[in-house]
Amino acid sequence: MELSDILFFPLSTICIEVLAALSGTYYLKKSSSRSKNSKYLVLFLWFTVLVEIVASYVIVAYYSNYNYFGFVEGTPFKNNYWLYNIYNVLSFSFFSFYFTSFLKNKYSKITFYGLIITFVVASMAVILSTNTFFETTPQIVSLSGTLLLFFSVIFFYFELLRSDMLLQLKSFLPFYISVGVLVFNLCIAPIDILSQHFNITDGNDLFVKLHLNVLFFANIFTYSTFTLGFLICSRKKKFY
Repeated sequence: MELSDILFFPLSTICIEVLAALSGTYYLKKSSSRSKNSKYLVLFLWFTVLVEIVASYVIVAYYSNYNYFGFVEGTPFKNNYWLYNIYNVLSFSFFSFYFTSFLKNKYSKITFYGLIITFVVASMAVILSTNTFFETTPQIVSLSGTLLLFFSVIFFYFELLRSDMLLQLKSFLPFYISVGVLVFNLCIAPIDILSQHFNITDGNDLFVKLHLNVLFFANIFTYSTFTLGFLICSRKKKFY
């Protein structure tokens, strides 16, 4: 694949993420009652944009034969696993916390908060103790993070079923966020687990193409859903 073709994926992803972050910022400005959850969500979206921009150096370096960012060649930073290992732990934790915050049952809340803390500590311990920080995405981190997020969303849905919010679901921002996040992680988890068996430096271009396409379309769906949710909910008189 040519450098121009490869750059299309991260640049398009960054654009759709920026659009979602801008929509979130617009939502906050239009909102008459800004919740902390919404503010943190928009801040995290801007943080995600920053991470994606920084992580793109790997693609540029590899497909330009290290004419760009040549200083990373032969170093642990030739891959961006180090960055995404940190981001993945933060992402799983943040969204799990986000959906848990909507639970009304104190026992469920305390349980999930405990699981989130345990996940963060255990994930960092696994990453650092197995020397995978610069080399791959630990399978146990992807699996446990996906499961934690999945169950936090499921409990969030149960909470919706027990409330009157179903009647106002169209104007309930967390619902849109839950759909985007759930679909994204269920699509990405399998490809992340497989990625540890492949290495782009060994010429596995077919897997690289598959990985890029799955990430691309998952990102398009997720952040388009976020954008749609922000724009729809910004028109309502009551915000969440």
